Amino acid sequence: MNWLVVQIASGRVFFVAVALLIAAVGLRSSVAPRQWRGATWCLVVGLIGLSVSATPLPTWAYAVILLSIVVGWWASRFGANAATATAMSALALLAVGLHEARYQIMPVLAEVRDRQLAVIGDSLTAGHAENDLTQKWTSLLRDRHGVAVEDFSKAGATAASAAQGLEQESIAAPVVIVEIGGNDFLGGGSVADFEAGLDALLKAVCQPGRQVAMFELPIPPLYEGFGRVQRNLASRHGVALIPKRILLSVIAAADATVDSLHLTQQGHDGMADVVWALLAPAMPAESGPAEPGDGTGGAGG
Repeated sequence: MNWLVVQIASGRVFFVAVALLIAAVGLRSSVAPRQWRGATWCLVVGLIGLSVSATPLPTWAYAVILLSIVVGWWASRFGANAATATAMSALALLAVGLHEARYQIMPVLAEVRDRQLAVIGDSLTAGHAENDLTQKWTSLLRDRHGVAVEDFSKAGATAASAAQGLEQESIAAPVVIVEIGGNDFLGGGSVADFEAGLDALLKAVCQPGRQVAMFELPIPPLYEGFGRVQRNLASRHGVALIPKRILLSVIAAADATVDSLHLTQQGHDGMADVVWALLAPAMPAESGPAEPGDGTGGAGG
């Protein structure tokens, strides 16, 4: 996968952009007008980076960024308070960066009694074709770590179809991982439809005594609305978000996909590793073999 694409989709470009904007307001206030070229360069590149980063910030955060740039850029007009205005602008930009940094931190699950997991996903989990002979990451968790997995993943699934599929199913596992949403925006669906489908899905799986973690989508530019929906609904339903850089690290690894999206055996191995890193601290000690079967259940496909 292209290096620049990885930097954008992982969210790293956003932090570079914020750093450049902070440098822009700082340089603008600390150098003579004839030396403003560096400040202008930082401002332009920072704004470009911000626009392509596809970071699903809330509206207030973008308002803070805009106001901070305007105030910081013209801080010299504040006379004796110029230094204060510059510092406040830089601190406001830093605060927005720290707000976004929360979404780069892996969640920590509480300990559970049963070594069980339910997975709701699309073809990234289920595989992309009937003749796909790779061992899926859900089965790898079973074989390597003795986790009994209820696999409700299905190729082509959207948030809405996954929610409908659960209407006739019951989940017994204390932990649920949701890997869904790629087909919603890649298939040209609307943000409103994605919101309705994901809300229904999370209502179905978020029950007392159950922990739910969801992979955040590494969305491309112009699709911020889908990411904003994910974050808002995760907050509403108490769902832990797995940073988008984690999923992207699997997809972008060498020989991990057949088409930049669907996983090869190496990709499923990598996916099993990152999911186990999340699960391991919460799982009880393995007391025996996992439940017999192929490691799938429900609507697995």
